[in-house]
Amino acid sequence: MLQPVAIDLFAGAGGFGLGFKMAGFSIPVSLEIDAWACDTLRYNHPDMVVIQDDIRNYSTLNSITNIYSYKPDIIIGGPPCQGFSIAGRANKDPKDPRNSLFKNFAQWISFLEPKAFVMENVKGLLTRKSAEGEKVIDIIKQTFTELGYFVEVWLLNAAEYGVPQIRERVFVVGNKTGKELGFPQHTHSLELVGKKSVQLSVFDTVDLLPAITLWDAISDLPPLEACEGIEEQAFSSEPQSQYQHWIRNYSQTLYNHVAMEHSQRLVERFKHIKWGESSSDVPLEHGARRRSGNGDLSGISYDQNNRRLHPHKPSHTIAASFYANFIHPFQHRNLTAREGARVQSFPDTYRFMGKKTVVSHKLLQREERLDEKFLCQYNQVGNAVPPLVAKCIASHLKEKLQLCPQAIGIL
Repeated sequence: MLQPVAIDLFAGAGGFGLGFKMAGFSIPVSLEIDAWACDTLRYNHPDMVVIQDDIRNYSTLNSITNIYSYKPDIIIGGPPCQGFSIAGRANKDPKDPRNSLFKNFAQWISFLEPKAFVMENVKGLLTRKSAEGEKVIDIIKQTFTELGYFVEVWLLNAAEYGVPQIRERVFVVGNKTGKELGFPQHTHSLELVGKKSVQLSVFDTVDLLPAITLWDAISDLPPLEACEGIEEQAFSSEPQSQYQHWIRNYSQTLYNHVAMEHSQRLVERFKHIKWGESSSDVPLEHGARRRSGNGDLSGISYDQNNRRLHPHKPSHTIAASFYANFIHPFQHRNLTAREGARVQSFPDTYRFMGKKTVVSHKLLQREERLDEKFLCQYNQVGNAVPPLVAKCIASHLKEKLQLCPQAIGIL
């Protein structure tokens, strides 16, 4: 049976595309510039064409149709838009090359003429302004409107779609019907966390479930101390929640569950951090030390670093640097890449390739160590669109647009 087709640009580790596959789409082609992220895509999607290249190398109709010569139903992707913005303390360069990445995304839509597109970005996109003072979101909407699309902007919280984290992201959605589609119906409610009963949604006739908590997501994973774990291991217990049954996906091997290599001093600091607290809350004697300072206290605390997550609430947002953001609710270490993947709703069968972590990309750039400047496992996990959110979006568009699964060739 033929399936509707989606093309995945700025694919990263493939969370966006995976969600569309879960909803019954075919993803024949993904484009991604990062080598390790492409390794992840190829490992998990052996039948998909993965193009490791800069999207700016595809700026003509011929260069794009040489990759895919049909009109896909949908194009998805998350082009970075920070280059547009001059908001904040440090003015951004209006000539930032990231401006052109959005333009290249729009070029693919202009040339391939999909029935719809979905563009993902951070919530801050809604308040950013260009060098001329124009709202970036208005520039984006106008660009796609001129290409013949009816454009909507959705602000979605992943926790309301079955993902165990509070994660708000913007989705710019365009379609050729000229009609408003509305955002996907919520499936879960943050207000019901800790309650056994469900309630009738005030928006529709769908019963909402309680939002998934962190412990719903990770309680069955093998306990680890700092420096423990291997890239491939066996499960040590049975699933303990419905979410865990689903996310194991009949996997017999647990991947990417490797603890960070913390010093004993850092482990001792973690022991003094309670649920909801961070490194800034520890007793003075357990605070951070100066580098090359003979053990002197630094006097600096970082409120966003090493926050211990509450087990019975959804997690805070899993970002690209989450290996330093959060502490396991009971174990004295940061989350593993697999625990982050669970919180992002990646099935356990989905394996992340490349190194677990790398040093700062700014440092690698400064020292010209470009052969190491790739997205590590944590980066790939944190940057991804949660697959369950993508699945809800894909299913919604599939229904609203009544997508015909027959691809049309481009002349």
